Amino acid sequence: MENLNTTNLKIPSMKSDPSQKKYFCPHCDRFLFKGNVQKLNMVCHHCQKFISADENELMKSDIS
Repeated sequence: MENLNTTNLKIPSMKSDPSQKKYFCPHCDRFLFKGNVQKLNMVCHHCQKFISADENELMKSDIS
């Protein structure tokens, strides 16, 4: 296997988009993802419970 010179690799930096909202599971309150959705149907990858909610039910105010 060839030796890989990692000093020459260029990885573009990720820039945060302030218009994206943070969404949290309504069952376990753990972070799901950032984005912009109106309606969501998915299974939480933390608690394995089905989520069927709209945008307002998924957003959680950041108290920091």
